[in-house]
Order: sequence, then structure tokens, then C-alpha cells
Amino acid sequence: MALPLIMAVAQMAMQVGPAAIRGISSLFGGSDTANKVADMVEQVDDVLGLSSEQKELALTRKMQTLSPESLVELERIKVEMEKEITRRQELALNDKQAEQRETQETIRAGDKAEDPYIRTTRPLMARQSMWAVMLYCFLMEALHAFGYGDGVDISVAMLLSSPAWAYLGLRTLDGFAPHPKSSGQKTIGALMNVGSNLIKGR
Repeated sequence: MALPLIMAVAQMAMQVGPAAIRGISSLFGGSDTANKVADMVEQVDDVLGLSSEQKELALTRKMQTLSPESLVELERIKVEMEKEITRRQELALNDKQAEQRETQETIRAGDKAEDPYIRTTRPLMARQSMWAVMLYCFLMEALHAFGYGDGVDISVAMLLSSPAWAYLGLRTLDGFAPHPKSSGQKTIGALMNVGSNLIKGR
């Protein structure tokens, strides 16, 4: 039986899970091969202490015991699992986009609030966030220049700047940054470069 096919099916089977595989079986009016694969996934998943890669390898070994006649059904199962994975990715993307829209609508509603305290709270938090991350970057780079510490920690800088990115709208960064959406890495990098240049210029 073709090993590359078995490895691909094993990888996807661990992603979709046994319930989805049995659902795929029902699409074919019942599939012994799909049911056997689902059972194997459950057996491998019940083993504690294995990484995802080890589980995939264990499942691959188990699937190699399937009869050569199962190859055709495995091809069909693979196609259906690809569809299921794509569907899940689309749902996750839609959920993320809906969450972003809701966040932005909440921010806009706050900007239009009649109460001045509510109206100014988020802009103030955004300004404080940007000042905090700039101060952090300058300070850490200055200390690094004098031999103390390792400089800016991107994860800390991102945490400090997250209120500002939430207020400004992270989607606006995509137009002029080659980094993943919502990363803010280019802006953080720019702040770090400015801090380094200022220190070197002293």
C-alpha cells in the first residue's frame, strides 16, 4: 500500500478526529475502512504521553495493516477529510473576522458616547499604551547598549502595545507590513531601530 497516502491520511485523521471520520463513512453508505481508521485514531489518541507527531507515526503503522484493497477507499476518505479541514478553517476565519468587527464596533460606539469619560477612556489607554511601549523599547535598548540585558523582548512589547493596536485597528497595518495580520512587528521593529539610533548618536 502506498506509504505517502497512508501518512497523509494519518495526519489528517488526527486533525479531524474519529467522529468526523465515521461521519465520512456514512457518506459512502458505510465504509469498513473509514470505521477501522476511526477506531485506530481512538486507540492512538488514548495513549498518554505521546506528541502529535508520535501519534501520527503510530497511526501510520497501524494503518499499514489495512488490506491493499482499502487503498481506493483511503483515497476517497482523504478527499472528504480535506474538505472537512477546509470547512473548519473557514469557520475559524469567519469567527475571527466577526470578533474583530465586534471589537471595532465597540470601540466606535465608545468614541461616539455622550459621556466624556467613556468617550476619552479608550483613546487615553491607546496613547498610554504607545508611550509605554516606546519607553520600554528605548530603555531596554539603552541598557543593552551599555551591556545590561538582551534588549527588547518582542512578546513584552506586543503586550504593552496591545491596547493601542486594538484601538487603532490592526487591519490597517497590513497595507504596509510584510508580516502576518495583527502582528505589529514592523512598528515594534521601527521603534527599536529608532531607539538604537538615538543611543548610537550619543
